[in-house]
Amino acid sequence: MSDLGLTMDTEPRSRRRAKNGRSRGRKKDKRGRSGCAVFIAFAVVISLLGMGGWYAYGFVKDRFGPPPDYSGTGDNGSTIVVVVKPGWVASNIGNELKRAGVVKSVDAFTKAYTGDKQQRNIEAAAYVMKKHMSAKTAFEFMVDRKNQSKVTIPEGTRKKRVYEILAKQMQLQPADVEKAAADPSIGLPAWANGQIEGFLFPTQYPVAPGMNPVDVLRDMVTNAKNKFTAWKLEERATALGKSPYDILTIASLVQAEARHDDDFGKISRVIYNRLTSKMPLGFDSTINYGLDRNNIVVTTEMTKQDTPWNTYIRAGLPKTPIDNPGKQAIDAALAPADGKWLYFVTVNTDTGETKYAETAAEHDKYKKEFDAFIKQKNGG
Repeated sequence: MSDLGLTMDTEPRSRRRAKNGRSRGRKKDKRGRSGCAVFIAFAVVISLLGMGGWYAYGFVKDRFGPPPDYSGTGDNGSTIVVVVKPGWVASNIGNELKRAGVVKSVDAFTKAYTGDKQQRNIEAAAYVMKKHMSAKTAFEFMVDRKNQSKVTIPEGTRKKRVYEILAKQMQLQPADVEKAAADPSIGLPAWANGQIEGFLFPTQYPVAPGMNPVDVLRDMVTNAKNKFTAWKLEERATALGKSPYDILTIASLVQAEARHDDDFGKISRVIYNRLTSKMPLGFDSTINYGLDRNNIVVTTEMTKQDTPWNTYIRAGLPKTPIDNPGKQAIDAALAPADGKWLYFVTVNTDTGETKYAETAAEHDKYKKEFDAFIKQKNGG
């Protein structure tokens, strides 16, 4: 037998099987451990994908889902005043509502506002609102005009009457508002000499119960100053040889006396002409202001009472403006009409017909017309 045959035959078949069997068994164990590792790795990948999906969901929800919002009509109990100022858009209002704790997010309110199919607007006013209102509820509340809280100051209103209007709306006493008018923080300019008359510009203002009268008056004074700046009041007054306070005072006289559009410039011219001629103005409106009255007829006795506003016995302008004039009167004070008139008289208080004169004789004639009108009106 060859050597090769002997070598192969010397190891029994059973040992060879056993040997081969052990070899196959070890290979099988290695494959088991490898499969377990793959399963664990797969589970980790799935977990990571799940976490990533959760974060992705959160990201998408934050970016593209509905904005945070409260539900319902708001908390019962205390209320808060929200002031919407002229020119504000949805985002401005939303920011103010969120700051006040009324809505949960600006985006929710903006969405309710811009998505309104009726395209309703929210007007400048004060709104007494609850906290934690849904954006839609807050929007619906504010577009309902009956929920607006504001006041209108007519042209030519005196400060005392302004105090009464504000006090009634804020549920205060007029004395409370008058006291607030003395607060330096309302921001009167230096040239106002500490006098608020003339700086309560006639227009609408948001006013509601619970508001601080100092804040309300500050807004009114700020509005007046902004308008005076826009109209270049100080520069134009200087060009006329007047102070801005002179112009405001002249405007208040014009506002008190003028009845028709074409009267504003003419009355302003009468004032300038009389000041140039060193003549007392002789305005009944200043007498009434000094005596805190509003009657049409001023008696001779009244014109003799010495007050800082008696322009019958005092030359020049009165101590302060006598009301709060509007733009038309201020424009007239800055640009009087051309003319040589020194006198004017309203001959018919029902129609407001006013006649102008250059001479005392002509003026006396017109005064007789007025006297006849009053006599007839009183049944004489």
